[in-house]
Amino acid sequence: MHVRKLGDAGPASKPIGLGTLALTGGSGPVDDATGIETIRFALDIGVTLIDAVAGDDVARAERLVGRAVAGRRDEAVIATSGGFRPAHGGLGTRLDGTPGHLRRSCDASLERLGVDHIDIYYLAGVDPGVPVEESMGELAGLVASGKVRWVGLSGASAEQLRRAHAVHPVAALAAEYSLWERRVEAECLPAARERGIAVFACRPLGRGFLTGRIRSAAQLAAGDARHGDPRFRPENLPGNVRLLRAAEEMAAHRDVGLARLALAWLLCRGDDITPVPSTRDRLHLEMNAAAAEIRLTAAECDHLAALFPPASIAGAPPPGPAPPRG
Repeated sequence: MHVRKLGDAGPASKPIGLGTLALTGGSGPVDDATGIETIRFALDIGVTLIDAVAGDDVARAERLVGRAVAGRRDEAVIATSGGFRPAHGGLGTRLDGTPGHLRRSCDASLERLGVDHIDIYYLAGVDPGVPVEESMGELAGLVASGKVRWVGLSGASAEQLRRAHAVHPVAALAAEYSLWERRVEAECLPAARERGIAVFACRPLGRGFLTGRIRSAAQLAAGDARHGDPRFRPENLPGNVRLLRAAEEMAAHRDVGLARLALAWLLCRGDDITPVPSTRDRLHLEMNAAAAEIRLTAAECDHLAALFPPASIAGAPPPGPAPPRG
């Protein structure tokens, strides 16, 4: 895979990264040894961007990443986030963008990762009780102190992105983006491009839907986070699966897997798009990375987009900015 710069102000990285949600139980139970081995294998095959944002279990993901990159720190571009804290009552999380919390969160992340700096530190989401300028001011201070190299933003509207970037350059915007989730294209992607901000496409395989392997909600293990996604509910999934048929035919014609075709589609949207799929399977990881070698024509890209019109996806979220990851 070739190396490219992540936006105008970001680091250099390969065009496809590795997310860690599947390594921390987001797709069913998994042991730490598997997670560490998967991250190390990613580095072995040239995947450099490792994103430790993993739902409610960022702490576990950070520890896995830290153990995996020990002795190989220079090979990895590590991304993680601050701005979440346990919700009242201990169920789930809530946003906290106060400077003090962000500062403490960064220190905790550095300790769990076992590193002296974080390459890309996201504001996990814009706290409605804290002006984004205030949160970004603290992140700018973390950059000045050397604890953080570049600042990212997640779950932001186009206007919030503009305001944040005016305080300190935003290197990357993290947002869910795939063939069946394209809300980012309406406002956030244009706003990012106006400012030379890279876009990290999270859940680029539609939480596994675009692999073609999930045909029934009954396939999802107990505790799988996808049970909470309306698109995977029994009343919605069969209709969504029917949308895959034409894409599967195109993948067969190109002699590539459906997942690689979906990742190649994202890459054809622009050099500023970096898909960050999550997997704990080495073969799938290797095949995901190989998507960077597929070249789609403009006509093929347009055809794929037309196969998944947003209005046709049952259970799709309403228009608007994607929520914070997690």
